[in-house]
Order: sequence, then structure tokens, then C-alpha cells
Amino acid sequence: MKYSLSLTFDTDVLANIKAAGQTVAIAKTVGTGTPNVIWLTVDPFQSNTIEWEEDYWIYASTVDVSNGASINKLTEVTPGPALDGGYYDLNENSIFGPFRKNNSVFPVATGAYTAINNMSHEQYPSLTFGLSQTALVNQTLHERKPISAQTLFATQPVRMTPSTAVHVWLQSEHESQTFITDINGTPSLVGFGEGVTDIALKYDPVQGLFGPPQA
Repeated sequence: MKYSLSLTFDTDVLANIKAAGQTVAIAKTVGTGTPNVIWLTVDPFQSNTIEWEEDYWIYASTVDVSNGASINKLTEVTPGPALDGGYYDLNENSIFGPFRKNNSVFPVATGAYTAINNMSHEQYPSLTFGLSQTALVNQTLHERKPISAQTLFATQPVRMTPSTAVHVWLQSEHESQTFITDINGTPSLVGFGEGVTDIALKYDPVQGLFGPPQA
């Protein structure tokens, strides 16, 4: 499924945003709670288009999960995108093994992307795992940027179920693929899915939110 998000700004509002050095941040929820990784940052024009498909990759990293940490992916499921309803082992060669289908020993629901950290404790006491996703921002390709991050100790599994909704807000602190402990701003929740594939929003400086353009 392909999705498209259009974001527009009035010229005077855009000038103020540029003067403040702010960008548009976009994040997705994986599992429950709020997003913990900034997926994309957009240096905005008056009209912006962000496009993506619901294809995901699973990655592993040695970065500590702390606020403001930039995620460097060290290994990724190949070939991708990852398949749901089963799991991948990260073995001691730092490589994800082949996809294994859901089974009674290790059940995985449809829509969940799962990995098991089988790196030895002696090599790495813990690693960071997450999902990544590609987007096209104003016709510029942003390949497989992380959308989530979670610490796993040796032998631990993680089941990751991404939402189709996105969170959008203005901020100046972080770049894309950055871990965050909270959203420093007022996010607008954009509800893709259930047949909704194209959404157009305009920034309202009074509310500090993105909403439907007024006729």
C-alpha cells in the first residue's frame, strides 16, 4: 500500500519557521505508546509531499538508547523488505538469518515483524533493534530510515507491530533517525489506513498544529 502526505504553509508562516531554524518532524508508532524515533525531518517549502509504502526492514545497532542518540544501523535484514508473521535470528556473525515462519514454539502474529538477538553476551551484552522504512520527501529518496528502537539483551526477542498513522510536528532539536524520549512539540496525529492513503494538511500557527486546509 502506498501513502502520500501533503503539507502546506502560508508564506508568512513559512518565513517565521525558517527564521526560527525549525523543521517538520515525522514519526511513527511501533507497538503501543508514543513514537521513540524521529523517522524524517523536512526542511519545509510552501508545499511538501512525503510518500512511502508499508515496507519495513529490521536493523540492529550498537548505539545506546538515550535521548538525542543518532542511530547507526550496523546490520539489516537482507533481502528486504522484511516479512511479517515470522522471525529473523541475528547470529554471532552479526548477520540476520533467513526468515522463519510463525510456529507453535515461537508464535508471531500477522502484521508483527520479529527478531531474536542471538549475539553472544560476551560479544555484546545488549544491542538496539528496530524497524526502518523508506520515504520520498519532495522527490528526494530517504532510504530505510529507522522508525523505532528498543534494547535487547542476549537471547531476547522483539515483536514489532508498526502503525500506519504518522505524527507530525515542528521542532529544531533533532535530525532524522534520532532516538527521543518524548516529543518536544505539539504533534498532529495523521490517521492513514483503513482505505485512507492520501492526506493533505496545512499548518495552523494559531493552534500550532497541522489540520485540513480551509476552503
